[in-house]
Amino acid sequence: MTTQRRARFATVAFVAVLALAVTLLAGCGAKSGTTTSAPVPTKGPTALGSLAIAKSSMATAAADAKLLVVQTAEAATPTGTPVWGYLFGSPANDKIWVVYVANGVSMGAQEYGTAGLSKTEWAAVPGTDSWKIDSDAAYTKALALSGAKGAPAAYMMGLLTFKPTSDTSTVQPFVWSVQFDPGASGATTTAINVDAKTGAASLATK
Repeated sequence: MTTQRRARFATVAFVAVLALAVTLLAGCGAKSGTTTSAPVPTKGPTALGSLAIAKSSMATAAADAKLLVVQTAEAATPTGTPVWGYLFGSPANDKIWVVYVANGVSMGAQEYGTAGLSKTEWAAVPGTDSWKIDSDAAYTKALALSGAKGAPAAYMMGLLTFKPTSDTSTVQPFVWSVQFDPGASGATTTAINVDAKTGAASLATK
């Protein structure tokens, strides 16, 4: 029953930040070729801590790749190790790739077609230097604001680095969106925003 609830949560309790990923991947089927890379030493299960590992998988696929989205690849439990999904794009050819990192090991870069961003938009996609609040800190801040009296059954979280002009959502770049499957914890089901630059946390507005 718990497994079914988590699976349903992973499918239905969609983190708002995935709007960019959905926009970029709409109509693009995964291609058969997958770029693989040798495992590298683990740098921790956090999103920022695993970023270098994800980037290493892009060295051959697209040396100019920029990070667009990072998110939990599936609903994670508070005591489990999340699998991180990184969406990268290349300004040179407008292609995008997804890299999954689990337990400090990359599963390779998989191409997902074109992003559909203009040259002006690609030029505006920033680096990650301003990303200061890692996923563990963001989770802790979100949990404190959630009203939970215990551990939630599961959670999903993610952030985007750039918001294209076509995205009319309220999602903002470098703001973590954290959503809980409360279970019996009493945590809110409303997404919680945590600024990845400052750490400020607030309930998301609908």
